[in-house]
Amino acid sequence: MTSGSLSGAVDDESLLVVAARAGDETAFAALWATAQRPAFGVCYHLTENRADALDALQDTQLAAWKGLAAFEGKAPFRAWVLAIARNAALAVIRRRSPAGGIFDEMTEDSVVTDPFEDTVAELTDLRRAMSTLPGSHREALLLWAGGLTYEQVAASIGVPLNTVKVWIHRARKKLQTELAEPGLA
Repeated sequence: MTSGSLSGAVDDESLLVVAARAGDETAFAALWATAQRPAFGVCYHLTENRADALDALQDTQLAAWKGLAAFEGKAPFRAWVLAIARNAALAVIRRRSPAGGIFDEMTEDSVVTDPFEDTVAELTDLRRAMSTLPGSHREALLLWAGGLTYEQVAASIGVPLNTVKVWIHRARKKLQTELAEPGLA
């Protein structure tokens, strides 16, 4: 990507923000399209539950729409949305009942079939490995993996930059160890 096209993308985003602030839902939809998937990832990995993640994502979208006037444009729209997603996911966790878990979403129709077994096994391994991380490390890693810079992650969760760098480094090392095949670690 050339610096000219990067500048064009920033200009396009700025124009979409202006239009969305004026009530243009199509402009907001275009902005949201760039942030929805990574925001869901943050919500899902923090809540560890698809239903709660979808609730948090809906809260995120609504908060972004309602709070668009507060978006200062110092960071990309997606980075701003990821910070909102983090807060929404944490709010869902706080109000969640203590009951529930991984089997809440299972039905007879969710039985894994052969073509998907490897994918499901890999996702299960990743989920298990992510659960071994301290919450602060997992949170920082998810925001960083979602596209935020170290500086943006630090600002989002309110800790010093070097702390974020250490947490992300340790989280990545821990995941490598947890996901290594037996005999390779």
